[in-house]
Amino acid sequence: MKMKKKLIFAAAAIVVIAAVIIGAALLAPSGTQGAKEVTVTVIDQTQDPEKEVLNETFHTDAQTLSEFLQETEALDAELSQSEYGSLLESIAGLTQDMDNGPWLTYSSENNASCLAAGYCPAADDVMIEDGDAFVFTLIASF
Repeated sequence: MKMKKKLIFAAAAIVVIAAVIIGAALLAPSGTQGAKEVTVTVIDQTQDPEKEVLNETFHTDAQTLSEFLQETEALDAELSQSEYGSLLESIAGLTQDMDNGPWLTYSSENNASCLAAGYCPAADDVMIEDGDAFVFTLIASF
């Protein structure tokens, strides 16, 4: 009888674990599957006057901003891994200095992840969709 109870308990535990895993996968945000267009503008505000370095539309199958940045060679983006996820180090020839500045920031007026948070979260968490537009800006101060 004890063996039967243990078996039932183990089976119930497996069902609960499977439900949690499936639920998490279904609730996780996901970008648009397949081909999409993403517009990128890169601005150097450390110049006087500020300089638009790049303004181009790219085609991609990437689902996250970090994946898009890594895959799009024309952006010449460099990312490193930090305790918070992917960290953008440089893009289109502009490089940040995390300790002393200048710093790279990014924003979007139409990306759902950025609009939902009120700001663009970490690049790993920004899910991209067809038609998204991002502005990357090198700034001297916050």
